[in-house]
Amino acid sequence: MGGLLPRGPIAGLVAPLKALGFVISHPRLWWLTITPFLINLGLFALFFWLTYTRFDAWVRSLLPVGEGWWWQLLLYLLIVLVVLLLLIVEVYLFAVLGRIVAAPFLELLTQKVETLARPEAGKPPEIGLLKSIWRVALQESKRVLIYLAVMLPLLLLNFIPGLGNLLYAALAWLVTSFFLAGEFLDYPLERRGFSLGEKMRYTRSLGITGIGFGAAVFIMGLVPILNLALLPLAAVGGTLLFLDRPPAASTKPIDRS
Repeated sequence: MGGLLPRGPIAGLVAPLKALGFVISHPRLWWLTITPFLINLGLFALFFWLTYTRFDAWVRSLLPVGEGWWWQLLLYLLIVLVVLLLLIVEVYLFAVLGRIVAAPFLELLTQKVETLARPEAGKPPEIGLLKSIWRVALQESKRVLIYLAVMLPLLLLNFIPGLGNLLYAALAWLVTSFFLAGEFLDYPLERRGFSLGEKMRYTRSLGITGIGFGAAVFIMGLVPILNLALLPLAAVGGTLLFLDRPPAASTKPIDRS
């Protein structure tokens, strides 16, 4: 199968854009995107209020009160570091929380996308909604712990003089892109009963294509207005990418026990 996305590594980068075109061309999907859109709006408002409205006071509380150019320099360096960390972690945690809150709507949306994109394949496999939400919640907690276990040691790179900050930014972006790709490739994989380890191995098997998809989702999360459509477009984009790059193990039977 193929043809849903362009060939080569660029497929991952353009998957959210192709998702937009796919949704626009199928009006029956429009109503399924409204609730995730509203959830997006509410979550971004909450994240903004919790972070940036109290940001200055929080950063200053991390430093002892002092005067002089060295103190101001330390403050500015800390601000840059915290802003960078907030941007990376906020987009990822937003995706995680949004996926859980909007799970019923995104699950139905991606099921419809599979049916419309590959009608010859028949109805996609289903798994009980409550069971699926429970499995996803458990897997998300494990995935977040793995993400933090990787990200927290990377913070130490900022103490390396010179290129430490740049190295941290590059690796943090790479790690976050990988995990974001896994988040939104999850829907078709979950329907086929993949474990968390199998999901991560599939995402890794996509190589640069998977990283490109995660990077596109990350960029969406940073762009005002566009970030409000992140949940439905990323979920549809991940489904299209899965259909275009199906793993050999995708035919495994679903465990319904």
